[in-house]
Amino acid sequence: MANEWLDGARKRWEIYKVLHGGMGDVYIVYDHEHHAALAAKTFQDELFKRNPMVAERFTQEALAWTRLDRHENIAWARFVENIQGKPFLFLEYVSGGDLSSWIGTPRLSEDLPQVLRFAIQFCDGMSHALSKGIQAHRDIKPANCLITEDQILKVTDFGLAKVFDEARPPGGAGREVAAANVPGLSIGATRTGTGAGTPPYMAPEQFDDAKHVDVRADVYSFGVMLYEMLAGRRPFQGRTWKELERLHKTQPPPLVTFHSSLITVVQTCLAKNPAVRYANFAVLRARLAEIYKSSTGEAAPRPRAGIDLDAMDYSNKGASLGNLGRPAEALTCYERALEINPRLTTAWANKGAALADLGRHAEALACHERALEINPRYPDAWSNKGNALVGLGRPGEAVACYDRALEINPRLAAVWSNKGNALAGSGRPAEALTCYERALEINPRYAEAWYNKGAVLHDLGRPAEALTCFERALEINPRLAEAWCNKGVVLGELGSPAEALTCYDRALEINPRYPEASSNKGIALAQLGRHAEALTCYERAPEISPRLAVAWYNKGAALAELGRPAEALTCYERALEINPHYADAWTNKGEALRKLDRCAEALTCYERALEIDPRDAMAWSNRGVALRKLGRPAEGLTCYERALEINPSYGNAWFNKGAALHSTGRFQEALACFEQAQRLGHPQAAQAIAVCRQSLGASRSGWWSRWRRL
Repeated sequence: MANEWLDGARKRWEIYKVLHGGMGDVYIVYDHEHHAALAAKTFQDELFKRNPMVAERFTQEALAWTRLDRHENIAWARFVENIQGKPFLFLEYVSGGDLSSWIGTPRLSEDLPQVLRFAIQFCDGMSHALSKGIQAHRDIKPANCLITEDQILKVTDFGLAKVFDEARPPGGAGREVAAANVPGLSIGATRTGTGAGTPPYMAPEQFDDAKHVDVRADVYSFGVMLYEMLAGRRPFQGRTWKELERLHKTQPPPLVTFHSSLITVVQTCLAKNPAVRYANFAVLRARLAEIYKSSTGEAAPRPRAGIDLDAMDYSNKGASLGNLGRPAEALTCYERALEINPRLTTAWANKGAALADLGRHAEALACHERALEINPRYPDAWSNKGNALVGLGRPGEAVACYDRALEINPRLAAVWSNKGNALAGSGRPAEALTCYERALEINPRYAEAWYNKGAVLHDLGRPAEALTCFERALEINPRLAEAWCNKGVVLGELGSPAEALTCYDRALEINPRYPEASSNKGIALAQLGRHAEALTCYERAPEISPRLAVAWYNKGAALAELGRPAEALTCYERALEINPHYADAWTNKGEALRKLDRCAEALTCYERALEIDPRDAMAWSNRGVALRKLGRPAEGLTCYERALEINPSYGNAWFNKGAALHSTGRFQEALACFEQAQRLGHPQAAQAIAVCRQSLGASRSGWWSRWRRL
């Protein structure tokens, strides 16, 4: 990943240094778009492969940090970008290192005022974080306190702050992040059982239940850190989790010689009983300020308040929330940005994208048009206007918007890909394919363009090429659930249901609430003869998305395979309530009715299917069966012949034609049909051939006897 951050034809982020931790990676980069040095944090790909929940945990950290806004003593989360399907949290880069490099040096041990200044700054930062909804940081330690060149402490790494408290939302669309002005990090914490954090600094109660600790656990961890700043070492030295747990829970901190008032502060912070500790960091700060004044003769630094966000800050915060799947929160940020600066085109365009995520496409369109009134040469607004038009079912107009964006900047790979989507939606797959190829010329590592190219190749009847595209997309972005799902579809069509099943499982690991993957997994299981398991998948899909017609259809098909036509009928009817033009559902509804001996109703269903799709060979064949059962075999024969005109390799139609011919005494013609059905693998053809030959023998015997009597 470190060498593959491509933005169009040039590198946006110039990477200077990569830091690897237990759970995440941090890239020190120069952002050419924002003209700033930043620290970009994300989770490790290998760890994600072993445990997809890592992505959810990282998302929670990024959300918590984004909601903190700005404060002098908090490392500022500038924005979140989705790069190749993976979220990156970009933070201000603090070049002075962290507090751990100060521990045990004269800079602290011989400078009590400096210890107190850092402690007070830490309290200000934590008070701000708590005011923004953080219940507890859970991983306070010197490595998570960055120090600027002018000796300002900034609290960082909120990795455990929210990870226990909030479920991950569905993903949102990408957002443009606007440039503003700028300038770390611990990379992960240890966790075991229900305890979580870094053991040398953890409060006694945090070893038992990290989820339900509060600010007093952070006060304890701060007490460990304050002791370390003063003494040059931690109060408890242990080699293992269990040993440190015992020391924190049972042993008092060793006595050391430093300012008597600070001894009391440390002892209060390190009380085993949370109720004895300082109630919050504001109370603790007040006590530290008193000690600072008494020891230096000067007033302590004034409390630092949060820094007001400007319009650009609100827009970027909204973009981050949108990229983290929080469109409603993002919308609030864009509206705040536009209150401050009604002519901020980025905010108008991003507000439109958030409204589109919320399904409010008409309002989204109005926002993009407002952005274009302000700046008619804003390519992102033209592109987003196109997206809104697609959402409104107007793909032809959308293509014109994408073309306008590409006139302004022809090297926007995402716009080429979106234009391809609109063309595909307009029934112009060959032109769409050209657009995807153009996007990939600009950015060969554009996973979504590879995916879209694969989808249109599949529609063009080129499954092998489609499979190659899906695999290429997954090489670039192994978390692209849609590519796993569609790879499974192609493998199933190519006769590899077991491999397809693996793909659907992978898609569902990434997104357990992906209804199409659940439904398609059912298809693969059914192809493998595992109909009961298939039914479980089909039942799951409508639970996730009750308005997904194909999920109801597939559930009905599974019930039919299990010999439960009445229940199957209910599912097909549900699918048809959602989509009355679903031809396959009409056909299968007819089959369920025929199995329930309701052939007249079945006939009506087949006719409805054929109104929608006159080239549905199965519907023609099944219509013939219903007519034969209604005593109209000659009409049925016409239906089978129509089915075979459409699909000469349709074994069921050959078999059914043979049955119709046999019922009217045309045994020789029937035999030829059954033999063709046998060549096509029909399971009952051999038995039908035997019966037909018996019929032929009896017929010939009767004919010769009649001839002799003449």
